[in-house]
Amino acid sequence: MAKNLVSLLLDDCPSLTEVPSSLQYLDKLERIGLFGCNNLRSFPMLDSKVLSSLSIGRCLDMTTCPTISQNMVSLLLEQTSIKEVPQSVIGKLQYLNLYGCSKITRFPEISGDIKVLELMGTAIKEVPSSIQFLTRLRILNMSGCSKLEILPEITVPMESLEYLYLSETGIKEIPSSLIKRMISLKTLKLDGTPIKELPLSIKDMVCLEDLYLSGTSIKALPELPPSLSCLKTHDCASLETAISIINITNFYRPMDFTNCFKLDQKPLIAVMHLIIQVSLLTPSFFLLSL
Repeated sequence: MAKNLVSLLLDDCPSLTEVPSSLQYLDKLERIGLFGCNNLRSFPMLDSKVLSSLSIGRCLDMTTCPTISQNMVSLLLEQTSIKEVPQSVIGKLQYLNLYGCSKITRFPEISGDIKVLELMGTAIKEVPSSIQFLTRLRILNMSGCSKLEILPEITVPMESLEYLYLSETGIKEIPSSLIKRMISLKTLKLDGTPIKELPLSIKDMVCLEDLYLSGTSIKALPELPPSLSCLKTHDCASLETAISIINITNFYRPMDFTNCFKLDQKPLIAVMHLIIQVSLLTPSFFLLSL
């Protein structure tokens, strides 16, 4: 194997069952890609100072996390059967993807360098309050974590977090402290959750642009931040009032109220007239199949 090899990509090799230990002698190897190697069972111990990216995906026979250097920046273990990510491999991680790792039941103890944390479809039940100390975290995706029901109270500002995805989780309520501390949040996805109401403090989320509530049991929309430009509320069968959107005139994507059968249409008509007056949008941007 070439000593000067920098990148090794073996994606979609179903006949590959193990990776040779000789990789440890490639002292210039920075990236390894093994996505779609369905029969891969093991990975050698690598104490490399230069390896920064490892991608192993759709390998259900992989049951233990590879032992790798603490210099790893990007680690993808999507759709594997690992049960945990050892603290020894997360030293400098900025990107961690555990999508579809259904054996993962605990939130990983991650370092403060993390920027993107993809935990969709895992069996995680709770998020620790220590998440507030991940000062560089920009994206947290826990969509499809059906066993997740509770979010922690937050006491310090999470200034870096911009995208929080909680679609199809068991979340029933959002702590008001969490809303207040996520001062930079741009997108909040709660669609498909059993949530029934939003904290009144959501109006203070001055950076919030996208709010997804489709398929929830929410009954009324509280006052929403004027920064909001996208609101998804289709299939909210319990939604009765949406007066709060009257003060929001910067929507540039469709507001979808399809199948909101209990919704009072009068406030929506008022919003339509307001938008026409300020020449921002047209009535066609409303989907009101009530």
